[in-house]
Amino acid sequence: MKNVTLIIQGKVSQETLDFYTKNYPKLNVIISTWVDNNLNLNNLPINYRLVCQPLPPKGGHQNQNYQFISTLNGLYLSNTEYVIKIRGDEYYNNVEYILSQMEKNPNKVYSSPVFFRHWSFMKYHISDHIIAGTRQNLLTMFESARDKIANGELYHIRNGEKLEYWEPEINLTRAYLMEKEPDRYTTVDGRILMIDNFEILNIDKMTPYKVVANIFKTTWKGGFIPERNYSISNIRKLLLSKDKAYDTDITQG
Repeated sequence: MKNVTLIIQGKVSQETLDFYTKNYPKLNVIISTWVDNNLNLNNLPINYRLVCQPLPPKGGHQNQNYQFISTLNGLYLSNTEYVIKIRGDEYYNNVEYILSQMEKNPNKVYSSPVFFRHWSFMKYHISDHIIAGTRQNLLTMFESARDKIANGELYHIRNGEKLEYWEPEINLTRAYLMEKEPDRYTTVDGRILMIDNFEILNIDKMTPYKVVANIFKTTWKGGFIPERNYSISNIRKLLLSKDKAYDTDITQG
C-alpha cells in the first residue's frame, strides 16, 4: 500500500502504536504528537515517521486546535495520494478496506460511523474518529477549518448573538463544504451536500478495533452499533426521519 499514509495524531497510546507496528510494519505511518508524549520507539519500522511539537497554548473548544495542528503536521509531512487520519488513542484494522473505498470514489471524504450524527440530533456532524480521503481534500478540510475559525467565519446565530460552534466535527464539515461547494453551500440542503461529499465506513469491516469515547468514559473493542449510540451507519440516513434513521434497515456500505 504505497499510495496511502496513516496519520496517528494527538496523544498517542503505546497500545495504538504497538497495534500498527505489529500488524502494518510496511505501511507508511506518521505519528504526529506532542513532545511530552512518552512512547517506546525502539521497534519503530523504518517507514514510520515521527513529528513532535510542544502542545499549543490554547486547545480551543473541545481541544479542536490540538486535532487541527497535529493532523496538519502529519499532512504536511505526507506525500501519498491518500491519507487516513485516526486518533492516537484508537486503532482500526483493515486499512486495505479503507483504501479500497477511497479508490472507488476519490472525490469523497470517508468518515467513521462513531458519533456521525443524524441531522435531527446535530447538523453537519461527521465523525472525526477516522477521516480519510485524498491528501488534498484533507488539507482543504483542516486548513479551511483552522483559518475560518481564526477569521470568525464559522458561527451560528441564536437570539441575535453570534456563537461559535463548540464541536470540531461541525467546524470541519462546514468549513470543508464552504470551500468545496461555495455556490451550493447557501442554496442546497446541507444533507444533500454531505451525501455528495462524504461517505461512512462500515465499522464491522475494521475489526479488531478500539474506539474510545472519553466524554462517556467508554471503550469499545468490537461490538459498536452506531444506531444504538445516536450515530448513523449510512450517509443516506441523513434524509430519513430520526426514528427511521436509528433503525438498521439500510445496509452499511
